[in-house]
Amino acid sequence: MVALKASGSAASEAKLTAGLASEGEDTGREGDRPTSGPVPERPPPRARRGGLRSDAAQQREQAIDRLVADAAQRGDCTDRFYWMLVYDLEMAPMTSNLKQLTDLGIAVAPPEELDDRALQAKLWEVVETLGDLGVYLLHTDSLSDRELYARLVHEILVEPVRDLPPTDGVSEFIDLCAGREPEAAKVDRDRFLPKPQA
Repeated sequence: MVALKASGSAASEAKLTAGLASEGEDTGREGDRPTSGPVPERPPPRARRGGLRSDAAQQREQAIDRLVADAAQRGDCTDRFYWMLVYDLEMAPMTSNLKQLTDLGIAVAPPEELDDRALQAKLWEVVETLGDLGVYLLHTDSLSDRELYARLVHEILVEPVRDLPPTDGVSEFIDLCAGREPEAAKVDRDRFLPKPQA
């Protein structure tokens, strides 16, 4: 399942749910950086942290199992994928990405408290950890590091979301263009952002 969250400064946040991700989409971070144009300094890509929130993943599986068992007792639909969608979209507890990051020990400081170098390091720490949680950013090149970090801290990370642990086949994509055409690129960041693993 893929959830797409559109992020816009004038529009309210909206989520769309699509089917399974298509095969063959680019999931790596290959490619050299260009020799011209603005290139963000960033730490080298790090290995993904696996097994995050395994207790929450187990609780989710148990909740879905109960839904399937209850449906079987009623003579209702017992399709596990159906009940997974019901749980993930309607029944999972609410949280925010900020709380999920904080629970993993990531301190998210207000942008006005960080100089440019510290902000850039914190931005990549947040973006990489969101990727570990199955949350991916799209169309960020039109925003400077400070603009992107401010949007994350003040708008996106504090929005209520379903508390879903990172699992194979379930990803959330946050589109910073909100359905608009991307503006002129200020940086070359998007191709270095975390992407779902194949």
